[in-house]
Amino acid sequence: MKRALVALVSARRIAWVLAVVLGLVLAGQGAPALAAKKGKKKVQDTGDPIDVSGGKHPCYNLSHGRLFHRCEPQSLPYGRCRTGNSCCRGNYELSPISWYKCEDQNGHVTGKPTAVSILILGDNSNHRMSTGHVFVVEKVKDLGGGQWELALSHTNYDRRCSIETNVHARYDEHRRLLTMETGHWSGWGRNLKALGFILK
Repeated sequence: MKRALVALVSARRIAWVLAVVLGLVLAGQGAPALAAKKGKKKVQDTGDPIDVSGGKHPCYNLSHGRLFHRCEPQSLPYGRCRTGNSCCRGNYELSPISWYKCEDQNGHVTGKPTAVSILILGDNSNHRMSTGHVFVVEKVKDLGGGQWELALSHTNYDRRCSIETNVHARYDEHRRLLTMETGHWSGWGRNLKALGFILK
């Protein structure tokens, strides 16, 4: 009786382990397709397409939980890929604000937008962005008087690693404020504090 009970418990444990392994295998097979669908659905068409490929490897390739259990690409790795900037790395990756401070110490920043550069937003705790945010500046148009029209791209603006390209914004060079005119943030993105622009 005792042996039969031990055998039954062992059989149940083996069955449970096999079920878990099978579930993980099936989830792994379905995850890329699901991630691709989610990524595709989130892309917003805000005008002319912008090439988001960088060299041989695409800069936007949605994946979930493969690195530190978070989706990729975050806004900072996406910006690095688009511009080819590999300066000021630390730990896995610095925060946007830390990246800007490091580049500032190296003399690689400016208050004037240029294409293709990196725009770093400062702390915006009201929208849970205490570490800042990264935009890639795709195009610039000088409106005069320190006012600029920018075409931007960025990822992870919704914490799901979604991507937006050709998002339009106004930038005040003197006050270093960014106002979003199109895209996901256009409803609330007024007078966002910008630290400046990182040059390659």
